[in-house]
Amino acid sequence: MYHSKLISLFKTLSPAERRRFKKWVNSPAHNINARLSAFYEFLDTRQTLSERSLKRERAFAAIFENQPYDDLQMRRTMSEFLGVLEGFLSHEGWRENPSEHWLSLAKTYRQRQLNTDATAYLNKAEEALNAQPLRDAHYFLDHYRLQEEKLAQNPARDSALNLQEMADELARFFVAELLRNACSAASHSAIYRADYQLPYLDTVLNDCAAGRYDSVPLIRLYFHSYHCLSQPTANEHFFAYKALLPDAAQWLSKAELRDVLLFGINYCIRQLNIDEPGFFREAFDLYKLGLKQETFLEHGVLSRFSYKNMVAIGLKLDETAWVETFLDTYTQLLSEEFREPYERFCRAKLSYRTQDFDQVQTLLHDLSFDDVFLELDARVLLMKIYFETGEWRLLEGFLRAFERFVGRKKMLAYHAPNYRNIVQFTSKLMWWKSGKRPFSTEELNVLRQQISLAKPLTEREWLLETVSKYE
Repeated sequence: MYHSKLISLFKTLSPAERRRFKKWVNSPAHNINARLSAFYEFLDTRQTLSERSLKRERAFAAIFENQPYDDLQMRRTMSEFLGVLEGFLSHEGWRENPSEHWLSLAKTYRQRQLNTDATAYLNKAEEALNAQPLRDAHYFLDHYRLQEEKLAQNPARDSALNLQEMADELARFFVAELLRNACSAASHSAIYRADYQLPYLDTVLNDCAAGRYDSVPLIRLYFHSYHCLSQPTANEHFFAYKALLPDAAQWLSKAELRDVLLFGINYCIRQLNIDEPGFFREAFDLYKLGLKQETFLEHGVLSRFSYKNMVAIGLKLDETAWVETFLDTYTQLLSEEFREPYERFCRAKLSYRTQDFDQVQTLLHDLSFDDVFLELDARVLLMKIYFETGEWRLLEGFLRAFERFVGRKKMLAYHAPNYRNIVQFTSKLMWWKSGKRPFSTEELNVLRQQISLAKPLTEREWLLETVSKYE
């Protein structure tokens, strides 16, 4: 029972929600099966929810006193209890939206031809909608639904209809949602080479460029975000996007703000991959804003990808004290299944920064990865250590395996050339430093120039430092 959908959902209830659900399940308006109330009491009295405390036989004995265990009957009870719980959560979502509550009442009163009260509730719905802070796409959809109800209440033959207001609100909702989806598509296709064709996108982009939606910050934000994600260099759009973020943090939900921040971070990462180092600080600022607004936490869990990227960028900027504090503070917020490998990798990065190579290899020993980019970064880290400790034979085989690994991963898209360049230049430096292939001064100058001009090349700084260090 512990691994059932029912228990997974029940575990997400906050203490306040559990108290309200107890009243719900004990109310004859929502449940007339006394055994479901007994089921709730069984769950509520468990000190912890575990496989041992939630054995079906124990639950059955608490619900069906003095009856032999019947698995089919237990499954039916669980299914019925799940239905009551889902009904409660559906009501909770409706209750938390005052505008939806008043609009529903307005429709009810209109349908019963109590027009004065219907109008009063419609006004309450509009006031509640305008009072709430969110200004996402659904804000415009809710305004459209309000306008739709206004038209239903006043199909006036002797006054102007509000069809224009309806059309405007619906257009704002459509444009905002289309651009948001376009941003997601552009972000995904850049990594996985997927091809998305979004109807009406070109028309919407042209309308935005012409200033049609300049009065709608949400649309402007997604318009600039899309150009950041769809164009290799769109710095003017990035900084226009960035200028909107402080206000956006006030009128977007945490989940949507997280997505918007990741759009900007993805743009920064692409700029870094084409050697625009100034975007390390830009990405770092976006991540810090996300931490401040708690947008990178989903149900109290921090994304492992954000965790890894914040450490990498912080170290690149020599923010080692910040990184140590971050690891001590946020590691516990990683999902348990990913916590150990990601903490070990990130602490290995920190140890490399402090030149503790033995600790790096200890942390990375026997570490398995589910994320190809994490594995690539770990390989780069080991590659540097093998080079800097003069493990030439080990490094030579390692580089050949590294190149084959990159060639097999078709999903890498624009990342693959970067890692091929890293392998190629490290191989040349290995031949030179190990004495296998001596380089003349002129050849070293050519190699330095090649490293300086190669794009993309995220390890350019280390490679150039290596040339200068050993020449």
